[in-house]
Amino acid sequence: MKKLIALIVSLVLYSFVLSVDASLYNEAAYSDDLDDMRTYSSPSYNPPNAQDGLGGYWPYSFAIEWDISQDTQSLLWTYTYRLSADRKDISHFILEVSPGATENDFSNFSVNGNPLTYGGGIEGPNHWSGNSNGNSNPDFPSETPLYGIKFDIGGADVTYQLTTNRAPVWGNFYAKSGKDKGTWVTAYNNALTTNNFDSDNKFDFIARPNGAPPVVPEPVSSILFLSGSVALGIRHVLKKQKKA
Repeated sequence: MKKLIALIVSLVLYSFVLSVDASLYNEAAYSDDLDDMRTYSSPSYNPPNAQDGLGGYWPYSFAIEWDISQDTQSLLWTYTYRLSADRKDISHFILEVSPGATENDFSNFSVNGNPLTYGGGIEGPNHWSGNSNGNSNPDFPSETPLYGIKFDIGGADVTYQLTTNRAPVWGNFYAKSGKDKGTWVTAYNNALTTNNFDSDNKFDFIARPNGAPPVVPEPVSSILFLSGSVALGIRHVLKKQKKA
């Protein structure tokens, strides 16, 4: 019996280790991650790739911040993203959403507080790649198209907002400007450069819309739940042995 208990506990712990080491792509973002940012900055003219969670080329600095909240009555989520950049204005911003999401899942689009509509500054959800609409996404780093919503309005300091029934998970974004001395100016999260967006580092992603609530439990809560289930199972086995 002791061997059986040890085996069950080992399997539970092994499953937990696997879940920790697995890619975070499309995994739930927890409450502490719903207000955060990714940025790079450099005193040099050309900031390096993959610095502070971001890649691409944006002279001097680029930052993306987000604030995600849920209305307790409607259970709808409001996603707010602020993109700020030096020297070159943002021309458009693509925010990944989950495959299967449609126009009906999103509403209340705005840029800097000004309402937008589909066909009036908003495109998608659609698949975007480096070849989209006549190569409008230059230096797009992924061979896998990004399924998302495209905001066609930008600036040097822009706040994008939308409302959806889709809960926050880890995912990707892409933003661009024009050229700077012959080089396309772009920014994106590091995971967009990996095969199948495979990374176990949350700083390689941003929080973005996915599926509906409930949110996946915190890892500690998951362990407690699994441990409780194991304990109940063992207790049931012992009771049956006593009756026998």
